Amino acid sequence: MHESMEPLVGQQPQRLRNDAEQRWLAAFQGGDPDAFQPLVRPHLTALLALARRHCRDPHWAEDLVQETLVRAFKGLAGFRGDAALRTWLFRILVRLAADPNRWRKSERAGPLPTDDVPDHYEAPPEHGAIDRELSQRLEEAMERLTARQRSALHLRAVEGLDYAAVSAILECSQTAARMLVLEARRKVMARLQEHLEP
Repeated sequence: MHESMEPLVGQQPQRLRNDAEQRWLAAFQGGDPDAFQPLVRPHLTALLALARRHCRDPHWAEDLVQETLVRAFKGLAGFRGDAALRTWLFRILVRLAADPNRWRKSERAGPLPTDDVPDHYEAPPEHGAIDRELSQRLEEAMERLTARQRSALHLRAVEGLDYAAVSAILECSQTAARMLVLEARRKVMARLQEHLEP
């Protein structure tokens, strides 16, 4: 039987960073706070992209990522690795995003030992088949989704996570995660179809 050389959905980020993450995690949990920065750095752009799905204001998105990192820094000592680190970070961000009062008014105890949060999310380069107008329409269609639908579709389509990871992050069943993604896709396609029809 021919086995695909492509990684399975949801496996690529973890497989590429597994050894390095384990070393940095062990160092951090062993008492080295400087290990936090290299541990979370590979996930910052993805965190900011997900935060932007929740916050229309880019400054709020950056604040949401910062607060996610603060919570991660405080909770990482107890992280057992039951889920991939990226999944765990996404879950923190989604929980915070669901209740903005938990992070918008919070006072931080002190500076977080990282200054690597990207200033902006660098979207992947546009392909020839997708022009600017279509990209803009896609963003508009995404904005019309509920926050949970946006998160589910982003995690599945952009991050490439499987439904088990999506359900873990959104704290719902895999069936519910699949339905969120399917409904989000249906709504986005319907919205895009309106603009594609002559």
